[in-house]
Amino acid sequence: MKYLFTLLFLAASLSLSAQKEADVLKEANTLIASKQYESAFRKLEEFDKDNTRPAVVVLKANIMMDYFVTSMMHQMFALKDLAPGEDIMDYRGKEGHFSMFTFVPNEALEALIAKYPDNCALYNTLGHFYHEVYTKYGENWLKTPDELLNLMEANCAKAVVGKCAGFDAYETLGFVALNREKYSEAIPFYLEAIKLDKEYATSYYNVAYAYLYKDDRANAIKYGTEAYNRYTDAAYKADAARMVGMAYSELSDGVNATLWYEKSNVADPGNYYTLRPLLDAYVLNKDARAAATRNEFFNLAPGNPTIYADLEKIYHNDKDSLIAFYNSKFGSFTNDDKVTGSLHFYLGSLYIDNDNPTAHSHFLKAKAHLTKSVEAGNSVFDVLEEVLEYTKG
Repeated sequence: MKYLFTLLFLAASLSLSAQKEADVLKEANTLIASKQYESAFRKLEEFDKDNTRPAVVVLKANIMMDYFVTSMMHQMFALKDLAPGEDIMDYRGKEGHFSMFTFVPNEALEALIAKYPDNCALYNTLGHFYHEVYTKYGENWLKTPDELLNLMEANCAKAVVGKCAGFDAYETLGFVALNREKYSEAIPFYLEAIKLDKEYATSYYNVAYAYLYKDDRANAIKYGTEAYNRYTDAAYKADAARMVGMAYSELSDGVNATLWYEKSNVADPGNYYTLRPLLDAYVLNKDARAAATRNEFFNLAPGNPTIYADLEKIYHNDKDSLIAFYNSKFGSFTNDDKVTGSLHFYLGSLYIDNDNPTAHSHFLKAKAHLTKSVEAGNSVFDVLEEVLEYTKG
């Protein structure tokens, strides 16, 4: 009877403990729903300060990852209770007086995995944590990027095997495969992530990217369009549109390629990576908007050799237009020796094949202006000496 009483008492204690844990978790989740993040964490910390309960530690880790105000290597965090209408991004990364908590998710989760090796949720959360520190800190964290990728993959794969993998696990496995340029492996992971969260734009973008590298342009267009429709950030939206434009370009569909490059330029005006293919498309299609776009593209960085090299490629069949354009720009940069010298240098390059005297004259002027604006020893002066010798007649 004594032993029976002890067993019954133990069973009752365990039942009460489980009920208490369920109540604490419910209360913490209610606080999270009302944006009382600091209070939620304090509630969990008071109940399980030593991190002995898997469900509590998982929720602690998720609070820290999702709702931190500031983070020190994701080992110490600042949390804050928000007022109605406030958002965590109103405070993240900004100065202020916040409560700091020391909590090391990877150590707490790994210790529990050693004790509960069949607890799938621990692997799922740990894999997500390593993904977070990889994207936030990269090479500056406590483990190398390769180590983090391995840990992300190993833990999320165990979550899949344990049948508790959520959206984060599949997104992470797709990220690892994409990072390793294993595009065929990345695709099914991202498609599974999309099934679990149909509104997360980046999953659509990343699977479109993988399809593009697999030369499956139809699916790249399909999922890139879905990403474009879901992104609200201007730069991301423009990037998705540009990818769709690229896919259409590779299909030799100039009309749709131009349309999507234009969408990209509307979303994020003045982006080099959009203006370059957009100008190329306009020139190829003899579109009247080419002139204005060329001027916008040039003005991005009129002293940068890349701009001139791109223009020379785009106008390789119409050098006269480019010569006229460069000549028209001198008046705008009369007080800028670097741009004036660059214009003369690239005009000389355009003449070098059929008019050496004119080319030589431009190269001489380029040398005079660049000597005033470019540091001595720059390789451009070596090139100038060679072309001046070649064109002197």
